[in-house]
Amino acid sequence: MTYKIVHDNKLVVAMRAKPLNKPTPVNLAQHTYWNLGGHNSGNILGNEVQIFGSHITPVDENLIPTGEFAPVKGTPYDFLKRHTVGSRMNELPKGFDINYVLDHVAKSRTRASLSPVAIVQDKKSGRVMELWTNKPGVQFYTSNMLYNATGKGGYVYGPHAALCLETQGFPDAVNHPNFPSVIVKPGEVYEHFMLFKFSTLS
Repeated sequence: MTYKIVHDNKLVVAMRAKPLNKPTPVNLAQHTYWNLGGHNSGNILGNEVQIFGSHITPVDENLIPTGEFAPVKGTPYDFLKRHTVGSRMNELPKGFDINYVLDHVAKSRTRASLSPVAIVQDKKSGRVMELWTNKPGVQFYTSNMLYNATGKGGYVYGPHAALCLETQGFPDAVNHPNFPSVIVKPGEVYEHFMLFKFSTLS
């Protein structure tokens, strides 16, 4: 795992893995919590989000993918155009915790073939974050299970205090042949890149 700051406003996260002698399932995820308003600014319901994924992988009551692909159009999961997180939250029992199928992921797994994942912006602070990856999915999570977590300066975080955008292979891919494979064979190298670009509203 490598973290690198590039040109002051970009963060690169690189994950690499090699199997020893057997085909191995590898599906690493970076579970960073983001609140562009600042650590003590309250919840992220006012953050505006755009996700470049027109389908999700639905889950059962245990949050295990069913193996299906469902379109987001006309559902609370539709962030193809920018919307505030809170504008969709009342249609879900707890919040967002779902894998999106990214629309423009390049076939190659090299650093040069990163594709757009999402854009998040906070109008109060003016901060903007863009995420790019070489993986086919992203888990969008809105801290639904975060309770009384003490952080910076003693500030206590609760549900929806932050959001996560976890690029990944599809969850439970080993049990769904129609999902992109997460098996890495001996001699192959698992490479997972995330590029975060930070800017301000003009």
